[in-house]
Amino acid sequence: MQRMWRWCLAFSLLGSGAFALGLDEAKIRPDTTTATERLLARAGFLDLKKSYALVIGISEFNEFNDLPTSQDPIRVRDYLYDEAGFDHVHILTDDMVSKERLEELMVDDFRELVGENDRFLFYWSGHGETLGDGPGSRGFLPLKESRKGRFSSMVSMDDIGDWDSYIDAHQVLYLMDSCFSGLVGAAPQSDLADITRAQLSGPSRHVITAGRGDEQTIAVDQLGGSVFTHALLKGLRGAADAENALGKDGLVSVGELKGYLGQEVTRLRTRFGWQSAITPQIRDMSGSDGAFFFPIPAAFPIDPGDGPIPTPEPIAEVQQALSDLGYDPGPITGTLSFKSRAALIAFQRDQALPETGLIDDATLNAIPFALAALVQPQGGDGRKDPGADGPKEDQSPAKDDAAQNIRISPCATCPELVRVEGGRMAYGPRHVDDPIPSITVDVTPFFISTTEVTIGQFKTYAEETGVAFVDAKTSDGPTCFAWEDGDKLRKSMMAFNEESGFPDDYPLSCVSRQDAQGYIDWVNEDVQGPKYRLPSEAEIELLLEDNLVHRLKDAGLNTQSLSDADMVCAIGNFGDASSPFSWRNTACNDRHSDVAPVGSFPPDANGVHDLAGNLWEWVGDCWRSNLSLPLHTDGCKNGTLKGGSFDDPIKNTTPETRQPVPVSRRQTNIGFRLARDVE
Repeated sequence: MQRMWRWCLAFSLLGSGAFALGLDEAKIRPDTTTATERLLARAGFLDLKKSYALVIGISEFNEFNDLPTSQDPIRVRDYLYDEAGFDHVHILTDDMVSKERLEELMVDDFRELVGENDRFLFYWSGHGETLGDGPGSRGFLPLKESRKGRFSSMVSMDDIGDWDSYIDAHQVLYLMDSCFSGLVGAAPQSDLADITRAQLSGPSRHVITAGRGDEQTIAVDQLGGSVFTHALLKGLRGAADAENALGKDGLVSVGELKGYLGQEVTRLRTRFGWQSAITPQIRDMSGSDGAFFFPIPAAFPIDPGDGPIPTPEPIAEVQQALSDLGYDPGPITGTLSFKSRAALIAFQRDQALPETGLIDDATLNAIPFALAALVQPQGGDGRKDPGADGPKEDQSPAKDDAAQNIRISPCATCPELVRVEGGRMAYGPRHVDDPIPSITVDVTPFFISTTEVTIGQFKTYAEETGVAFVDAKTSDGPTCFAWEDGDKLRKSMMAFNEESGFPDDYPLSCVSRQDAQGYIDWVNEDVQGPKYRLPSEAEIELLLEDNLVHRLKDAGLNTQSLSDADMVCAIGNFGDASSPFSWRNTACNDRHSDVAPVGSFPPDANGVHDLAGNLWEWVGDCWRSNLSLPLHTDGCKNGTLKGGSFDDPIKNTTPETRQPVPVSRRQTNIGFRLARDVE
């Protein structure tokens, strides 16, 4: 069973708001000859100039169900700016979205910015509502503060049509990830998928929506958001460039995009078990002669005569990786200079990759493996095996008689750790057709705490350092999201479980990744040798994989029976029959309707408790939507969670399940445990 989210009717499980207040900010390229203009020129379209976008996302609502799509507008913003080369991308999310602010941006700001040879894209992610039936029905977009049935508090499609009249762009495209009727415009008079190249750059105004007004579109955790936006980004990156009258020409036209969306959304909703139809729609707003289109950058390589151009933010990370691998990319500036391109070509040649000089998917996939090869032990070369030495004397090793595993506690306030031997593993999504591929890594031996950090352990830290349980640094009121009636998360609990009534042997929750790091820094003040840290995503997934097999065998269940509902209670504290949630698994009862005391479930073969279920756990990795991207542990905006929690359904018992959450987020189903290098 997969966990899916539906809207216009949806529920929230992990919590969907990326930021408490939302975003209202723009990414703007400073150069006068724009990246988009250069890309369009390389593709043969000399008359089109700058490209602008307004990206809007609302995932938290007061009266409507919250949506798990908080990352979708951020992904769209990043694609448009970092990959498609848009010159000006303004993002507006959650609390920052109001009719007044939208009108100000459209009627004032973009009216003045967008010229007659420019292009403008408008993206919306959120609920959709329909008023009336039949041809006279009208579509509305609820805001966070909108009230059910009060359509005057929502943005209407008539509003958008009115604002559009102020945008004097050559081409305009509205992408609406919501479902409603009453679309502005009419059905296109021609087959946009077969428009000729000569016609493509003509004036156009189109709307594409995720579905009809009588349909529900869905989001799936494994995709990190909605199926529509997932398919949209995949199509824009090249999958929608179909063989047609244009051929496979490195251009994705709005007609090709709509055709691909219909096929890919159907494939995804079938794959994830959603039986009802989802039918993306397209409308022509002005009797268009042309069609908005997206050149695929890799299909139109840079002419060295163009000089260096602004490039995506990951460029600096790739430059650093090339330097670490012994190539000379020049200064690490985040700009793809000629020297950086030469280093890329040299790396690609050594890796037997196409020598494009561009940071394409094949290159990004190859870099982590090349870096890993630098540190892998080689037999007979005098390097020390990372797992060869036992714990140092100051670590006071002891043997657990039951599990025969090495346990250490390097200081009086240090949580107990147990040694895990590591191993080679493929981690990440398991489906062969999953768009986010798994990767293979070698996990060296490490120590990990036998339980999640407890309320009692954190209290010692708080009392000694003066960290206020009411989070005096930011607010005197509730700062933690907790469950309320209607399966909704609201900011209603105090930080660090204060006033929760839980005893000291319960795992600490309502703790952000930043809070966890403060506790780790305090513990490390008394630690000699390797310091405590958050475990890596690979370390946790290795343990979850072993734990799954161990727990199912211990319970006498078939290790292949991942669809068996009763496996939930065998593995850990998940959403069982005693849970209050609408998605609970009624086939078994683990006797814990909420979070359970640490160690309530039997340990795995290493002696580690509660790896799966009870609380989601912060890991040390910053969030990566694709595991082939460079790994970072510092400077995260979004952290990574593993393991599932007491409120989760069957789907989140799988070891590969992962979630992105802002590092400042406190939630009643999120905690952490500690790890430490062996040497």
